[in-house]
Amino acid sequence: MSAAPLLTGLFPPAVRDRWGADLRDEVDSAGIRSWPDTLVGAARLWLHPGDWPESQAGETRRVLTVMLFTITAGTALVLRTVTPSSTLTADVGHPVTSLWLVLLVLGLALATPLPPLKGDRLRRLLVTAARTLAAPAAAVLAMFALAWSGLAGHLTGVADIALTAYYWLVLGFVALRMCVLVARSARSVSLPSGRRLSVALLIFGAGLALASGQNLLAATQRGVDPIWLAQTLILGVLAVTAIAAGKDLHEPRHSRQVGRNP
Repeated sequence: MSAAPLLTGLFPPAVRDRWGADLRDEVDSAGIRSWPDTLVGAARLWLHPGDWPESQAGETRRVLTVMLFTITAGTALVLRTVTPSSTLTADVGHPVTSLWLVLLVLGLALATPLPPLKGDRLRRLLVTAARTLAAPAAAVLAMFALAWSGLAGHLTGVADIALTAYYWLVLGFVALRMCVLVARSARSVSLPSGRRLSVALLIFGAGLALASGQNLLAATQRGVDPIWLAQTLILGVLAVTAIAAGKDLHEPRHSRQVGRNP
């Protein structure tokens, strides 16, 4: 199987729709030596949504809204690995160390699409939500049933490992389906404006940067811990992604083009 379709799939949807065939042909003809540049190019384009072509009105805003919720899902999974944590766990008694969470919630609130209040669009949205979330809801109910049964506390060995793996698979599955729901419903809801989405990305990214900094400070104080450092790196990468995309979206198109011309 050729790697060209997989590598091309890493580019933003608008770029794939416009130049996907040419990209696949170029990567396929250049071979393995083009893979690093292709990966770098895909990452760079995700950080510069102002460069994306738009074949439909609001396409960039739809993709960025889905991207922000995907970053949110990834952040939730990363934070779950450090719970409980005196550094990142929200605590009303320590408002300064919980500021990152306020920024995340504020950014997410600004970027949340507004659902239609009535009509066929609302019915379609409810049907889409029910179909998309039915499987993850069943998986969560099964997980709670295992927890309430008391069986989990008596498992050892392979059975305990399998239950732990199931727990994390359910969390990942729920996060994935929530992102799928946002993507599927993007055409039925009122998306935030470009300016509001830009501010949301910047605020959300600032919250992630603050969380990463707090995590890094705690990691250096407690000694080198590969897991904590990996979590810090992931939060930092997500922060850079959100801030870069928000900053690029905020800049006028003419300013972007002038600034990038050699």
